[in-house]
Amino acid sequence: MKKIEFKRALNPAILYFEIFYIIYVVVEFIFGNLMSAIIVAIFGIAIVVYFNVFRPYKYTIERKNLIINRRLGKDKEINLLTCETICDPVPKMTKIITSPRALEIYTGNKKRIVVTPRDRMKFIEEVVRVNKRIHVQNKEYAATHHSYEKKRKRRLKEEAQAARKQETKS
Repeated sequence: MKKIEFKRALNPAILYFEIFYIIYVVVEFIFGNLMSAIIVAIFGIAIVVYFNVFRPYKYTIERKNLIINRRLGKDKEINLLTCETICDPVPKMTKIITSPRALEIYTGNKKRIVVTPRDRMKFIEEVVRVNKRIHVQNKEYAATHHSYEKKRKRRLKEEAQAARKQETKS
């Protein structure tokens, strides 16, 4: 069967955090705080390992399933036919930073899955191809597909009118 892979988008907040953490460790070494610099470096390595090893690194759509692949740990598998909605992230007061590249998928039992594919439009189109009943609430998808839908409906209407004219002539 068809197997499509989507790489994970880079989160700028994590990248900035890692860069500033490295700068902080270098500043600690320069000012001679060796013990605190070593401790901060060890914790920094643990944080970088967590973000790069235990977090998802790609998403695979195979048959009717979305597989969230991790480098270490168990891969998560979601049946796309049980999903109801795919949308932009909903801003919440509990989350200070919401990734603008993220997508939220809500399953039938109201479970929320957050994915961050690099190519969002292709990912949404593939999910819609698998589950035609899924409700898409994405501005970018709506803007592109709304015009296609209008053209398709206009063409169908013109074809129906042409068929009626053919019937009246006969």
